[in-house]
Amino acid sequence: MKMRIYLFLCCMGLAFLSCTKTELETVPDNVAPPDPTIETVTIENYVTRTYILTLGREPNTTEFNAATSLLISGGLDSTSRAQFLNSVFSNPAYLPQVYAKNKIDLLNNSDTSEFTNWIAIWNFLLSDTSNSFLFPYLNYEIIRMTSLQAAFSQFITGAIGLDELHRRMCNNYIYDQINMGSANFVISTFQHLLNRNPTNAEQSAGISMVDGGNAILLLEAGSSKNEYLHILTHSNNYYEAQVVLLYQKYLNRAPNTQEMNAATLKYSGSNDYTLVQKDLLASNEFIGI
Repeated sequence: MKMRIYLFLCCMGLAFLSCTKTELETVPDNVAPPDPTIETVTIENYVTRTYILTLGREPNTTEFNAATSLLISGGLDSTSRAQFLNSVFSNPAYLPQVYAKNKIDLLNNSDTSEFTNWIAIWNFLLSDTSNSFLFPYLNYEIIRMTSLQAAFSQFITGAIGLDELHRRMCNNYIYDQINMGSANFVISTFQHLLNRNPTNAEQSAGISMVDGGNAILLLEAGSSKNEYLHILTHSNNYYEAQVVLLYQKYLNRAPNTQEMNAATLKYSGSNDYTLVQKDLLASNEFIGI
């Protein structure tokens, strides 16, 4: 009997001990280490995507290691992002890439040797006095094509900006042949430069202006193709269109009203195409965090 009582008491004691709460000891500053795996992968993807979208290629090993090291050591803060993007946009390959992209879009990627060939043909015709009735036209085309021919070197050295590059790529014999006739010229330049079709009134005014008549377009007066293109590339519509294209390229969406206003103001105020790009590429949305 005593043995049974003893066993009963032992069992009760064990049950009591098993139900007793154990106090957890808190160790000061014992913070769980962060998992660097996702952050590193995110940064690596960020570097690669930025190179592909701006330079048209992946970074080489040296560029990749330098960029990821910079961003990781900086904790992907705003300073390290800015330093990284400055290095990308100062890369000698950036401006030639922008030029090449626009040549594809506006001139069907015509080879620059074609510019030289046309200039040679027109100069040959100028050497024959029997073509004197064509001299004004030939000189006009030579001036336009020579300006286009010089655009590459002037653009990559910063002597001209994107707006001037657009004007030269739209004001030459090759672009005229691709978009024959004043009506097609007006429609294509609206589509290429303003990212939309002209209204009926805009098309009528544009045709008149391109053909040398006096007209009002986008609240500006003009009477030549040069003035027409100047009006388009200095309009708020032009800057808005470039902003929309950049948002679609980098964020795969259109900007909201606030974003549109801020980016358009920044671009038009600075005439620096890279500033808006840097803002988008430095955003958490683009990085994916």
